[in-house]
Amino acid sequence: MRKVWWILFLSSALAQGAELASWVRESPGYAALRAQRAEAALALEAARAGLLPTLAPQVDYAKTSLSESLSLGLGGSLAVLPWSDAQDALAAAARALKQADLELKAEGNALFLEALGRYLEAWLAELDLALAEKRVALNEAQLAAAKAQEAQGQATFKDVLEAESALAEAKASLFAAQNARALASARLERILGRAVAPKALPLPQDPPSLEEALAALENRPDVALARLRLEEAEAALAQASRDQALPQGSFSLSLAQGGLDLSLSLDLGAGALGYALGYTALGAAEGTSLRAGASLPLFAPVQEANQKVLENRVAQAKLALEAALKDGELDLRQKHQARLLAEAQLAAAETSLKAAEASLETAKKRLQAGTGTRLEVLQAEVGLLQAQRTLEQAKANLLQAHYALMDAMGIDLLGGER
Repeated sequence: MRKVWWILFLSSALAQGAELASWVRESPGYAALRAQRAEAALALEAARAGLLPTLAPQVDYAKTSLSESLSLGLGGSLAVLPWSDAQDALAAAARALKQADLELKAEGNALFLEALGRYLEAWLAELDLALAEKRVALNEAQLAAAKAQEAQGQATFKDVLEAESALAEAKASLFAAQNARALASARLERILGRAVAPKALPLPQDPPSLEEALAALENRPDVALARLRLEEAEAALAQASRDQALPQGSFSLSLAQGGLDLSLSLDLGAGALGYALGYTALGAAEGTSLRAGASLPLFAPVQEANQKVLENRVAQAKLALEAALKDGELDLRQKHQARLLAEAQLAAAETSLKAAEASLETAKKRLQAGTGTRLEVLQAEVGLLQAQRTLEQAKANLLQAHYALMDAMGIDLLGGER
């Protein structure tokens, strides 16, 4: 059931702001993140190539006062034992790619959240500009009314000056709103790498419960990275224990007949098989030779000290994982609470908007009935714009709280395939 919910929630949530996510995926910042991940993928391919056999031409020439020899051939090596250096390199590269994937998701989410903040900033700047323009119109009407009242003896020159001062302040606010919109648009273009006309984003639906949010703890990149570092520390400790327990030795077999030479060698420490086939043109010798050698460290203080260091790293990695789990749970609770608070603030803003709409409707009816003025309607329109601006701010807060919770749950906000 939880798996079904997870698929449904992920599909529904990623549909919100999908266009913005697409822009972020095509942005220069995300391209740089993908390049880092691609480097780790290439390193893994190189490590896989290390398991393939190698082949290289070989030439050996020697001359002394008594003899001269020349041999030509081909030789190479192949990792055959499970503890070979090539296998260790492959495991390390695979862990590095996992880490790159987790970092790409984490940094990609951070980039999306930053882009979302800039997008909402640009959208709210548009609303601020509209509100500033309406306030200028209101103050112009108030100044005209003050001058008319002064001509009729119903207002003083001081009232006119105050109206002019209010109009000047409104025009200054309009100039500031114009600059703020231009700056917000430039910031959004900087992060997306394109010019975008912001508009209202749809609100997310069906938020997860606290239990569902906490169930996603293991999906968080910081928790997964902590587990990966523990895995890396345990692998290093296992490798050191293996190197200390296994004997260091080699076996070699050489066959020579009619100028043809075949040699095989096995390095127990490196886990690699060496092979060579050659032809001796000068000074050919015939026969078979078998050599074997091994050594087992009985007293190795450096290895023992290194073993303790690696054991300590494993203990530290376990503590780091425990801390990541606790911090992640606390972060999920905080992000879930922040989303609930944003929902409550949105409900309050919607109520205020209804009140502003009712005030405007009343002002219009009063104007039609001849008991109100055009100035009252303008004041109600400004109040409605302010309520709409407050509502859009509440929606922006909810969007940011929602996507911050999704990020805390380890969901890929960009929906990229790894």
